[in-house]
Amino acid sequence: MKANANKLLSALLACLLVLSACSSDQEKQADSNAPDDPTHQPAADHQTGESTVTEMPKSREEKIQRLKSMIPEGQTKLPETAEEFYNQPPGRFAGLPYGKQDKEIEKILRQFPNIENPDSEIIELYYLALLGLFAEDYPEPEEIINQIKLSSFGSPDMDDPRYQFKEQYNVMIVLDASGSMGHMAGGKTRMEAAKEAIRSFAASLPDGARVGLRVYGHEGTGAEADKARSCSKSDVMYPLQAYDKQKLDSALAQFKPAGWTPIALALEQAQKDLQAYKGEKNTNIIYLVSDGIETCGGDPVQVAKQLADSDVTPIVNVVGFGADGEAQRQLKAVAEAAKGRYVLIQDQKELEEEFEQAEKIANKWWKWKSGATHDAISKYLSQEGEILHFGFTWDARRRRESFNLFSAFSYLSREVLDENTIDKLKEIEKTQNRLIQQRGDELKMFLDNLNNKTYTEAIEAIIQKYSENVKEE
Repeated sequence: MKANANKLLSALLACLLVLSACSSDQEKQADSNAPDDPTHQPAADHQTGESTVTEMPKSREEKIQRLKSMIPEGQTKLPETAEEFYNQPPGRFAGLPYGKQDKEIEKILRQFPNIENPDSEIIELYYLALLGLFAEDYPEPEEIINQIKLSSFGSPDMDDPRYQFKEQYNVMIVLDASGSMGHMAGGKTRMEAAKEAIRSFAASLPDGARVGLRVYGHEGTGAEADKARSCSKSDVMYPLQAYDKQKLDSALAQFKPAGWTPIALALEQAQKDLQAYKGEKNTNIIYLVSDGIETCGGDPVQVAKQLADSDVTPIVNVVGFGADGEAQRQLKAVAEAAKGRYVLIQDQKELEEEFEQAEKIANKWWKWKSGATHDAISKYLSQEGEILHFGFTWDARRRRESFNLFSAFSYLSREVLDENTIDKLKEIEKTQNRLIQQRGDELKMFLDNLNNKTYTEAIEAIIQKYSENVKEE
């Protein structure tokens, strides 16, 4: 009897083990079949795109080669001048505090080789590799000029016809609805934040102004099987028209974060949306809002160039919503090709502040339509024009870069590198942080001197100071 009981118990245990194994296999299979988020792939080498989980090198020379391979192309020396800081490519995790992506960051940090007794050259290689992760995207002169153009909209001195008053005022919002827009941003998803900001902006527009909404990435899922479907769709949810609360609310309720990111397709179709509104008689403003890169094989930079050269002649504002370093680089290139602006935002408040600029222009336009003189609208630049914002942006990014580096030092000291190496890296950070602050203070002082200058005077001052870094129209 006892023997039978033992056999029965053994059989039950065996069944439990089999069931457990089956359950584990099912969970793994479910994970492998889960929809992908095409704009946020697992951690990969920032140059090759391959998995960061690789065998650690053993010899000193192999370790040095591994470290060199982790430094992004073009990052050959520590930046010192303002030009070197704003020309360096943003790091892979630029724009977000360390804690937002600590797991992805630490997958990469674990691949840093521990080189014993490193000399100053090797220490600098370590730091350059860390800049490849955390270097911030500092404001450059071209961005300041574009901001001044926006702030000086309607000035009689304006030489760019896009910023002159026209008979009609149109704003087309092109919104990312890919799966990653479901990620959180300040207590709500990016999509929820974007929808609320759009509602607020549309409601603020004066009589006679028109607004439209086109979305992309709203079809299918992020799974490979749905890629063709997702990449082939971009739809107008709210055709260009005057603000209608009920219709806009209905339009915003029709989509949620879903699939891939066909930025090029959306921009092509946005041009068609505005084709009936030629730039000769229409101020056409496009807001492209995206949190990631093109994932459908299109070329958004080329499309942006075609858009800029079209007779729609739009003012293009590219908004990176929590975009990582790779996305920031692509979105900035899109903005440059469109002869427009690029801004990085992290939450609803910052997106609302960005839309407020289009609201201010609309109010200037409405005053002009109502017969106000330009002097009444404002002839001079002022702090209300927000050109000083760039000095504050520089400092905020300096502080975030420093925080992210010290967070990385803390992890590396626990898991990867010895304290002597970490101490030397901290010394470099201290020096670099002081340099960044000095360059930021110089920028603030320069911008202070632009206050209460006319558009023409301000642009001439920037060109004189940064002539090598200002692109010709």
